[in-house]
Amino acid sequence: MPAELPPSPSNRVKIAVAVVLLVTLAYSLVIAGQILLWFVLVGIAAGVYIAWLLVLALFRLVDAIERIAAAREAEVSGADRTHETDAQKTNAESSNPERTAEDDVVGAEAGRDAFGDDA
Repeated sequence: MPAELPPSPSNRVKIAVAVVLLVTLAYSLVIAGQILLWFVLVGIAAGVYIAWLLVLALFRLVDAIERIAAAREAEVSGADRTHETDAQKTNAESSNPERTAEDDVVGAEAGRDAFGDDA
């Protein structure tokens, strides 16, 4: 998708739109004799253009949400990899044969359980 939405019209398109508007205005005044008809036609054309702009805005919204989701997914997968390496280090430390459960108890105060309450 282009970065600039909607693209700016060229000078040829602007001139063509001006000519079409003048021709339809002349038709509605001279031939049909109803100026209201011209406003209805211009209103319909403007409504179609605004609907097209809404569709383009929705496409941009979806594109932005997809980019945000991809960035968050990359962050989460990067954090998972860091968490996995930390878990592997912890597992390597816990598999140390020199460390035993008694080593954990040695530092605890006598008469207290693991939560610090009186036993």
